[in-house]
Amino acid sequence: MIRLTKSSLGNIAGAVVVVYLAVVLGQTIANNYHLQKQIDALNSQISTLSIQNDELNYNLQYYATSSYQEKAARTNLGLQKPGENLIILPNPSNIAAQNAAKAPKPKPKSNLTQWLDFLAGKS
Repeated sequence: MIRLTKSSLGNIAGAVVVVYLAVVLGQTIANNYHLQKQIDALNSQISTLSIQNDELNYNLQYYATSSYQEKAARTNLGLQKPGENLIILPNPSNIAAQNAAKAPKPKPKSNLTQWLDFLAGKS
């Protein structure tokens, strides 16, 4: 039979306390790790929102300028200064499409001519 003395009971109680403290310490470290990850993510989000806020403030200042208002009036409303003339340049892709449509199409060959060209090795 195993005899338990006061010193062995003290050692067992001490070991239980050490194990308990190790578990609590491990949980605290894991909790701190997860909280630090959340803090880093929120700091990153804060910096991103700060940059977006700066861009929006810059845009607000730009939209309030008279040069932007004049440009917007010219573009959206078709306004112009006295003495200005509007010149509309043709789109290059439209010109190419019009030239292709105007080009004469070759006259299709007859079936007999196509066969003769095939047999002669011209096609």
